[in-house]
Amino acid sequence: MKYLFLALSTMLAIVAQMIAGNNFLLFNLFDLSLVLIAYWALYRSRVQALFVGSLSGLLMDATLGWPLGYNGFGRTLAAFAIGAAARRFNLEGAAVRFATIAVASALSSASMLALFAALQRQTGKVYLVTSLAQALITGAVGSALLSVVDNYNNRVRANRAG
Repeated sequence: MKYLFLALSTMLAIVAQMIAGNNFLLFNLFDLSLVLIAYWALYRSRVQALFVGSLSGLLMDATLGWPLGYNGFGRTLAAFAIGAAARRFNLEGAAVRFATIAVASALSSASMLALFAALQRQTGKVYLVTSLAQALITGAVGSALLSVVDNYNNRVRANRAG
């Protein structure tokens, strides 16, 4: 049941991003599924974050018409990086979370670029600029959303205690 919820939330995040991306340009540069991966890696289980990362990547490949595995590998690598950073470091501050999410997004894009190069597919310089912008925007919005989640969790704990 737990993995069904993970799959459903991943599909909803991708559908929401695609619908919003058709209407607003900024959502094309924002990666909602990576923020979902960061949430699962920071607040839940790192194994579940790996599942969400690989599933969201495969779903993105299927919707974009790319060969299966490009986004799947990149998102799984990003989930691993966020989980490893959460295990070793204190990721409580917004600036540290921004850096973690931005680096994970850049790592995901770099791994896809490496797969493109290994399979001799052409990419342009626009991909690099777009990937950098996506990493910065996803890091900023992701750290803001995770700060909202932290505030909500603190209020719930305060209400239960008091």
